[in-house]
Amino acid sequence: MSSTDLAFKTNIGQTDGLRDSKKRVSQFSYIKAVACFAIVLLHCFNNARVYHSELLTDGQITTAFAACASLMWAVPCFLMVTGALLLDRERVIPLSKLFGKYIKRMLIALVVFTAIFTVIRHDPSAGSGILREFAEGLIFNHCMAYLWYLYMMLAIYLLMPLFKAIVNRATDKQLAMLTAVLLIICSVLPLASYLDVEAALYIPTWIVYGAYLFIGFLLYRHNMDARIAAVMLVLCTIALPLVTVRLAPTDIDASGLTAYNSPLVVMQSAAAFSLMLRIRRGAGRLIENIDRCSFGIYLIHMIFIRLTMKELGFNPFDYGPAGFIGAAIVFFAASFAITCVLKKFRIFSFL
Repeated sequence: MSSTDLAFKTNIGQTDGLRDSKKRVSQFSYIKAVACFAIVLLHCFNNARVYHSELLTDGQITTAFAACASLMWAVPCFLMVTGALLLDRERVIPLSKLFGKYIKRMLIALVVFTAIFTVIRHDPSAGSGILREFAEGLIFNHCMAYLWYLYMMLAIYLLMPLFKAIVNRATDKQLAMLTAVLLIICSVLPLASYLDVEAALYIPTWIVYGAYLFIGFLLYRHNMDARIAAVMLVLCTIALPLVTVRLAPTDIDASGLTAYNSPLVVMQSAAAFSLMLRIRRGAGRLIENIDRCSFGIYLIHMIFIRLTMKELGFNPFDYGPAGFIGAAIVFFAASFAITCVLKKFRIFSFL
């Protein structure tokens, strides 16, 4: 038996363990817990910039953009965990489960949280009916921008049979080559626009979300060298905010260099995922519970951010870095506690 086959069998055993609700892959629990907190922190920076833009200096606005750029690895790490688990060749996902569990969960979450934020945002004096606001918010995602993740996951799940068919029919080497081609097209070629050149071959950049699934699947089976991953993570995490700061005073839009399809973000995300896969310590009850509640934390934390920053005028910039870290900890902990209570009493079971 080759080392590759041995690694494959070991990983399948770990993945099978996750199917038992009492057993979870510790590395995935750590990844989801850390990534979940990173998302809350990212949203603290981004929404402080949005809600208090008129009060902030150019330096503070640039700082918020730079901080967000350095935290872009968080969502891709969730996608890579999804890829490592659901694309497992031994895992069968019948359409009844795909639509009855995964897609149903996203749809219910969309309806419930679009309704919640429609109520929070509704201004009777504006003359627009609340039901119309709800319908427009649900159809066009005009309610809260962060709910884009749910729409993206709906697309991922709808395409899951295609992704699984590709993985099941391709060798790991072929899959790696396909992933590399996808990244060149949707991640590297768009950089031509910064040279005032338009790439002749175009595929929408959102295909990178599917590429993240393949990256997670491949790294879980064939992890990269730890030293390479560490260097890659450090360099990209320094480069992303540095690019933001350097381009801020210019007319050049830095978003293409710091978006989810940016080569820097792809490398940073893969490196972070790779290093956290090497955690050998058991997750423990707290980390596992955060893992189980991560979806609820993601959905609920924005309620606190909206109410405190928008409605109550709380500005973390008034307190420096401690303001953002402290706010993220409080919002994360409160969202975690509420999700635990809702789960315990089986309210909003989709959380």
